[in-house]
Amino acid sequence: MWYTTQKLPVLVRWPYAFFSVRGGAVSTNSLSEKLTKKRENSADWKSSLIKTLSTEYKEQIKSQKSYWIRKSAQAQIMRYTIKDDMQSLVRFAENHARVRTSTSDRDEEGLLAICLFVMHKKFSALSPEEVNSSDALTLFLSLGDLWPKLRRLGTTGDATALLLLNTLTGWESGRRRDEASSDVTEILESMRDHLQRNIRSLRLDRCNVFLSEDEKSKIAQEWLHLSGELPKSSRSSGEDKYQESPLVESLASPCSQEDYFGNPFHVGDLNIDYLREFDKHLSLLESSAWLHVPNTVGNRKGIEKHAEDVILEWRWKEKIEKNIELLSEAKMHPAVGSCLSAIPKRRLAELLHGAAVAVCSQGQNLVSISSFHYDLVTPIAFELQEAFKKKLGYSENELWRTVFLKYVRYFSEEEISRTYSQREWWTIACREIGIAPEFQFPLGQIDGETRQQMATVFAEILVKSCAFPLPGKGSQPAFSYKSVAAEEESRISAEGRVSLSRMLAVHPKMMQIFDEFPFRCILFTAQQLPMTIPPRPWIDYGVGGPLYKTRGEIIRNISEYKCVDINSEVRKRIKSAKQGRPVFDALNQLGSTPWVINEKMLSVLRETFLRSGDATSQPLLEKLGVPMRADTVQVPEYNETFGNVHKKELDQTKWRDYAKRRAEVIKKRNESNSLWCWMLYRVVLADHYKGQVLFFPHNMDFRGRVYPLSPYLSHMGDDVNRCILKFAKAQKLGKDGLRWLKLHCINLTGKLKRSSIAERILEAERVLPAILDSASDPFGGEGWWMLSEDPWQTLAACIEIHDAINFSGDVSDFPSQLPVHQDGSCNGLQHYAALGRDKEGGVQVNLTSSELPNDVYSDVAQRVEQKRKEDENGGEDCEVARKLRSMLPQEVPRKVIKQTVMTTVYGVTMYGAVLQIKRQLRALEISNEDAALFARYLARKTFASLNDAFTSSMMLKDWFRSCAKATSELMRTVEWTTPLGLPVVQPYLRPVDKQGKLLLSPVSTKQVDAFPPNFVHSLDSTHMMLTSLHSARRGYTFAAVHDCYWTHANSVDAMNQICREQFVALHSLPLVQQCSEWFNSRYLPRSVTRVMTEEEVQKYRSIFTPQVVRGELDIHDVCNSVYFFS
Repeated sequence: MWYTTQKLPVLVRWPYAFFSVRGGAVSTNSLSEKLTKKRENSADWKSSLIKTLSTEYKEQIKSQKSYWIRKSAQAQIMRYTIKDDMQSLVRFAENHARVRTSTSDRDEEGLLAICLFVMHKKFSALSPEEVNSSDALTLFLSLGDLWPKLRRLGTTGDATALLLLNTLTGWESGRRRDEASSDVTEILESMRDHLQRNIRSLRLDRCNVFLSEDEKSKIAQEWLHLSGELPKSSRSSGEDKYQESPLVESLASPCSQEDYFGNPFHVGDLNIDYLREFDKHLSLLESSAWLHVPNTVGNRKGIEKHAEDVILEWRWKEKIEKNIELLSEAKMHPAVGSCLSAIPKRRLAELLHGAAVAVCSQGQNLVSISSFHYDLVTPIAFELQEAFKKKLGYSENELWRTVFLKYVRYFSEEEISRTYSQREWWTIACREIGIAPEFQFPLGQIDGETRQQMATVFAEILVKSCAFPLPGKGSQPAFSYKSVAAEEESRISAEGRVSLSRMLAVHPKMMQIFDEFPFRCILFTAQQLPMTIPPRPWIDYGVGGPLYKTRGEIIRNISEYKCVDINSEVRKRIKSAKQGRPVFDALNQLGSTPWVINEKMLSVLRETFLRSGDATSQPLLEKLGVPMRADTVQVPEYNETFGNVHKKELDQTKWRDYAKRRAEVIKKRNESNSLWCWMLYRVVLADHYKGQVLFFPHNMDFRGRVYPLSPYLSHMGDDVNRCILKFAKAQKLGKDGLRWLKLHCINLTGKLKRSSIAERILEAERVLPAILDSASDPFGGEGWWMLSEDPWQTLAACIEIHDAINFSGDVSDFPSQLPVHQDGSCNGLQHYAALGRDKEGGVQVNLTSSELPNDVYSDVAQRVEQKRKEDENGGEDCEVARKLRSMLPQEVPRKVIKQTVMTTVYGVTMYGAVLQIKRQLRALEISNEDAALFARYLARKTFASLNDAFTSSMMLKDWFRSCAKATSELMRTVEWTTPLGLPVVQPYLRPVDKQGKLLLSPVSTKQVDAFPPNFVHSLDSTHMMLTSLHSARRGYTFAAVHDCYWTHANSVDAMNQICREQFVALHSLPLVQQCSEWFNSRYLPRSVTRVMTEEEVQKYRSIFTPQVVRGELDIHDVCNSVYFFS
């Protein structure tokens, strides 16, 4: 079977004419004239495309500038409102109305609508004396001048204009009659006439400001008076359905009550008062600067003074306030000026002081500038917004409390969770109280550019203000800037890259003082923490959560390519509200899974971590993956090394050796400090959240791969991260649950990967005494768990098994909370083999049934060994093969080629593969020169072996690369849409000058190298999301870390069935064919092909049409494969 995408017209060339076989004969004269004209144009088709791309880039820059102008304008509105400068606000509105050109009914911020709303609040709050004041009259007259300029206000603007008109009418009726009264009445009538001419219809449920019932009533009253009708309601017929697709067809209707396993998000046993938790969440995380988490590790008994006390003695706060007073409001960015005018200097100093204390409390020697800036500005932004809301008399907490009261029923009522998704129920909850589901408080966001402006000013104040006394050296700056050379490990090459990162350096001598006087608390911002309430769901177009008062981004931007706003680009490509809903629903389901701290594991981990300052514990801690404290790394000091010898008297070779050794040790110490702090955060946060239900809201990268937002504490990460969490919901083990726990425990050891399930179960029974011993006495017993590849998760499994076996009732009734994992077998190659229907490759990555699990790495190693033997017997590389045998007499080890095979899916190049294999050969003590020679040889044989097993797959990978290269030639980035409707846009673009025009041009090498792995990652993400969606529909708890799926012990069999069914459903679609059709339509539209020669058009159509023979793999065999995910 051949992949084909479309039937192209066959053109037969004759001496004087072209005939289209599909369309019949064409007039030779007219066709000849068209072709002549086309040839003239085609020579310059790239110039035409450059012109188009340049125009697009200009529009993008224009849009960005408009966006920044709006953000600056928001800051002005907040400043005028907080300062009660209404005349300036009216002038601002008048200027904005004069230059405004947008005809959109729903401006992103609705600046004019906000101005009108502020005016409504101002006139509503006038006291009886103020009603008759000249100031009120002057303000009204200014509004009269503004009114004729109000056109095309949009839904929110129309509503607020009507509301303000009603308020002004009330103000007029309350005024004493005077000489201005007739003018006031006349102006009001003119305002009313203006609105009557300009407002055509009104829908209050789509407003982007929160209106009280009284305000809605007043708007309706005014509209009825003007139009003779009441405001309309938006239609909602069928809007909660998905786009048509066989993948989600069954999700359109709820699971039957008989087949529903139960509400997977309900944790009734824990008796949670969600409303109380919601109030606490809003006050602690969404309305305050920092969460103070007790430092349960650093604090020692008998300490009378803490770091916070020491910093107070250094008077940082007073110095910060003094430097703030020196700033000129007029010379600052509007957002900075707003902070200076709206927030009292003392309060602003407290916020900046808090940021400085937070950095110090977290214990890092080096902090990335971007994260420091974010943490610095976030509390100030909160404060500014809260001041604005307070001025308006706006109770946002009460609004969200009302919505949450309805929404949280989803997490307790089984019929709701069975019938609706989180997104659907959120929509119902919002509309019940009359707000749009996507509602966010206007002016509630601060953009990146404004944040940067604010951060630059305030960071400089901190650096200037914060100092500490150092004996013998006087006052020293606490913070400084430092460029750090970071060696980055590449997943594709073993060479590594060195890049310079600008960091905030915390003075090491000051950190030593904090070791003596530890912090009472470590400070974290809300964005760094899990939630104790269900997160706000993502809804249509990927807007929404996860916080209730602050909108987050659903896709993570890539800082390296700042010219591309990936969230904006994706939303541009979503054609309807239905598109992408399955993706948003899957993210919501993953983020709604409730968790708790595994307190037994935390106790053991905490005890172990406390040994990290004892150098004698290093062998044990290294085995368990626990980092040592930085102060256990001794940095060689000059005097200790050379005594009193002056540097000028030293031998230069000795000095260079010392300097190099010292630099290496300092680097090691900094790395150790960073790892130790990372572990500290997890331990203290786990201590803090003991006994509470946790939620980990997720977002995703541009390919659709999902990640928890909490960086420190979540189930995604290393062995330690995973061991201290378990499901909050308990499920009875049932008849097979204990068996799955035992199997899970053995799987975690990593010692029986090539053994059958039956053999692993036998091994579990054989070592059961050691498992129980590990649970009973982790450090005093045999320590069997420490020999595992994942010792901490293994110990968690040992404890769960121990508790189940010792359960007072029947073991099948034991309430288990431990997640059981099922891992994909080299998942990237599984998707490649399925795309190409490679039977041999499919066998090796367990897409077919077998008695024992297959190991693709061992298979490729055996194939490489066979090719080496053939070369030894007179093959083309006979000399190298024989020399390699003398150095490596055994069969080619699996580990030598494992990384290269594994990174094939990531697009590893021959150069990268050589470096990977060379590193493994050097570890086998083969000399550098020989290792380089042998690595080149083995890399070639490894790729050849992969091509043998994955013939069609590797051809497809080459086709993907060819397509990406072609799109780069056409000066477009690679993009596609996943089977669940998520637009994927590779953000690898840079501004370049071509033919004197500025445009965004694809970074060709990055586009080509990244497309194959990115495409496959978008498929593995789709498979995971489908498994999540169908598991939730059946009522099973589900969590995932990419290609590792988690559920309760009693639902592993059900999850395995769903996982396999969804993989088959996904790969039953003509994915390659659809990809080809997309490339032809997206990159060869009529506007491009009409200025190309026919040869050029056919060249690109040929590239975009794969000529790959599919293999004979029956994709349905996956359903019978035990080791597909295991």
